[in-house]
Amino acid sequence: MGSMITLRIGKMELDWGKNNMFNNHSCLFQKKDIKMVPYFYSDDNIEYRKGLSKNIKSVKRRLDLLGYSLHDIEEIFNEDLKSINELDNISIPISFNDYYNTVKNIDINSINMTSEEYDYKYDLGEYVRKCVISEINKLSTFSEYEYYDIREFLQNLHPYITLRILSENKKNHNLDIIWEYADVVENGWILEEDIIPKLTTQEKILIVTEGSSDTDIIKKCIKLLYSDIADFFDFIDMEKNYPFTGTGNLKNFVKGLSKINILNNILVILDNDTAGKSVYNDVKGIDLPNNLKVITLPNYKDFDNFKCKGPQGDSIENINGKAVSIECFLDHSSIDDEIYVRWTGFNDKLMQYQGNIEPKNLLIKSFHQFYKKEYDFTKLKYLVDYILESWISI
Repeated sequence: MGSMITLRIGKMELDWGKNNMFNNHSCLFQKKDIKMVPYFYSDDNIEYRKGLSKNIKSVKRRLDLLGYSLHDIEEIFNEDLKSINELDNISIPISFNDYYNTVKNIDINSINMTSEEYDYKYDLGEYVRKCVISEINKLSTFSEYEYYDIREFLQNLHPYITLRILSENKKNHNLDIIWEYADVVENGWILEEDIIPKLTTQEKILIVTEGSSDTDIIKKCIKLLYSDIADFFDFIDMEKNYPFTGTGNLKNFVKGLSKINILNNILVILDNDTAGKSVYNDVKGIDLPNNLKVITLPNYKDFDNFKCKGPQGDSIENINGKAVSIECFLDHSSIDDEIYVRWTGFNDKLMQYQGNIEPKNLLIKSFHQFYKKEYDFTKLKYLVDYILESWISI
C-alpha cells in the first residue's frame, strides 16, 4: 500500500502523496509548527503523531507572500484553463468566479463527517468538484464530455488555489492546516530534516532601507505584529552595509540591480520626503524586473497637519511627500519633548523644502525601550500593512 503524506484542513484532504512522490508544503509552515497532531485512520482509529500544524489565517498570510493572493490565484486559474482549452481544443464551461463563489461558501465545520461516501477522511478535491459542478449545473446543462472536462480540470488544480479561497470564509478561521508527514519519515522514504520548514532564496524577500533605524524598526514590528510570516524577510540597510550612502547612491544601486539577473525578491523602501520622492520619480522610469520593487513610506492622515519650524517661523503643514521618515510612525506620546519637522534644504526640481523630524534620536530610543511594553502601534501597524500589501500587489 505504501506510506501516505497528506495536507488537510480538518478532515478534508487538500493534497496527498505516496512514499517519496509528493509535493513539499513546508513553505506554509515554520519550525515552531511541528506538533503532535491527530492522524485519522480507518475504523475510527486516531493516533497522535508528529506533523506540521498552522492556523488557516496565518497560512493565508503566507500564501499571499508566496504568490497566491486572490489576484494571483485568479490569474493562475485562468492561465491553466486557457492552456488546457488550447491544448485539448476544448472549451471547459467554468470560470474563476464560479469556482471562487462555491469554494468560499464551504463551511468545513458543518460537513457531515460520518458520511459513508467519504469513509473516515474526505478528499476536498472530490467534494469541491461535486459542489462546483452542481452549482454551475443550475445555470446550464452539461454534456457528459463537459462534465468530465470540468472534473479533470478541478482535480488537477493547484491545492493552494483552493486553500486560499477557503481562507476567505470566516467560519473556517478556527481551523488548522495540517501536513501529516510521519508515515513517510518513519518508513524511511525521506529524512525529517528535509521536511522541516525552511524558505528558499526565491521565496524570501530582502528589504532594503536607507538607514539602520529603518531596518531595526521594521524588522521588530513585523516580528511582533506578524510573527507567522517574519521568516520571509531579510534586511539590509545602505547606511551600515555599503560604503556609499544617501538617496542618490540608492538610486544607482537600484539601477545596477535592474541590469543583472537577480534571483532574490527585493523591496527597496525610501523615505516619503523630498529626497526620497526625487529618487522615486527617477526610478519610476527604469524597467525593473518583477522581483524588484521600489516604494516610499506611505502618506498618513496624521501628517496632513504637522507642526513645523523653518525660516518663516512656526507653522502647521502637510508633511506627506516632504518630511515623512520612519520616526513619524513611532508613538509620539512616548516622549515629553516637543515633536516637529525642521525645514532644511530646498529641492529645485520638486520646488519644495526637505524636512527632518525632531527630536529623532529620542523617538528611536523610546521605541527600543518600550515597544514590547506599553506602546501605541497604530501608525506602525499601518506602515507594516502597507509594506506587505505593496509587495503582495506587485
